[in-house]
Amino acid sequence: MTQIADHDKLTAAAARIRASQCLGRSGTLYRLFDYLLARTLAGEVPKEVEIAGDVFGKTGSDLLVDASVRVYIHRLRKKLEEHYAGPGQADPEQLILPKGEYRFQLSINGDAAPLPGDADPVAPEEAPPSAGRPRQSWLFLLIGLIAGGTLVLAASWFMTPRDPLAAVRASGIWAPIIESRRSLILVPGDYYIMGERDRPDADPARLVREYAVNSREELDEWFMREPSLRQRYVDLNLFYLPVSAGYALKTLMPILTPPSAVGRASWLVPSSKLTANLLKDGDLVYMGLLSGLDLLQHPVFANSRFAFAGSFDEIIDSETGKIYIADSSGEAGVARRNYAYIARLPGPNGNNILVIAGTRDPALLQAVDILSNPATLKQLEAATKSHYFEALYAVDGVGESNLRGTLIAADARSVKGMWDADMDADPE
Repeated sequence: MTQIADHDKLTAAAARIRASQCLGRSGTLYRLFDYLLARTLAGEVPKEVEIAGDVFGKTGSDLLVDASVRVYIHRLRKKLEEHYAGPGQADPEQLILPKGEYRFQLSINGDAAPLPGDADPVAPEEAPPSAGRPRQSWLFLLIGLIAGGTLVLAASWFMTPRDPLAAVRASGIWAPIIESRRSLILVPGDYYIMGERDRPDADPARLVREYAVNSREELDEWFMREPSLRQRYVDLNLFYLPVSAGYALKTLMPILTPPSAVGRASWLVPSSKLTANLLKDGDLVYMGLLSGLDLLQHPVFANSRFAFAGSFDEIIDSETGKIYIADSSGEAGVARRNYAYIARLPGPNGNNILVIAGTRDPALLQAVDILSNPATLKQLEAATKSHYFEALYAVDGVGESNLRGTLIAADARSVKGMWDADMDADPE
């Protein structure tokens, strides 16, 4: 890849990006793209504070603490990388946004061509014959064979596939689950939704979620308590999966299913379909919001140092007395704080249960990032120092994007009596 500075080619590459619509529907992303393009063409490198003011309209103290610039620069860089890895991979020139810089660079994607004016190689003069030449030829041949063999071995070593997730799988948090012979049950947290009508005789006009209703059975109970609601709500037997739970599945599946796991039974069971029998049978990994734990709610919170109130946005630490309240969802570009919760628990039959959860989408995204990074995994293991543990992280982000997670508390987890209430009703 050869870096060049050519205004015409830069403009043409930018036009191809706009025409491809690879930046999505975000007006802010297009404003940032056009702004950086204009400053790059002018030979200028804007500062972060300039971008915050000119593109995002930030003023005063907001310019110093707002993270919008870094978030959208990251999004723009990813959009460009995804485009050139897919539909735009054949583009003759490609726009890149180097990390740590707020200007575009242009790269030519292709093989290196001979430089203009390079002369054709001149054939060496033929050496006069000599008596020692046959011996030298054999020596050169031997050296060539050794060098060639060395190159082949080196190429073979470099071309052998390396497992980029080996360090992650080797952690004390993942290894017991990956090395287990039990079946693997992946549980994304989903939610029951129902139809809402504007008139009793009309078709449903929209889909809604009611926190007190998490199944069609609970909807029937709700109707029994409030018969008038039958005219307003309709059971459509529908469930939805938060976007963050889908991201968790995509990221964690490669960790949990290495090539050596061929033949291991694996199941994908949403939390709304989880049964007590499944809790007993296999190793279980929950990935979802705290409010979607459903059947897992009792064992996860039994003997926990944390208590969750309201819609699981309020967290009380019984050891310190501190109360943590997650920020509600709001407009994009506003900094918000949420909380991620990670716990490893024993199942009722000695199986493994790993809970990866968050108060809102950014918190779950951060929990997944923590468990897929060797450095943060080591930090978590060092903080817990226990086979069974729980940990709470503060997650700072902007809109629905997570930026960083800070460990608040981590401790060994008491498991005494965790399954008593649930298992009495469903004996082994």
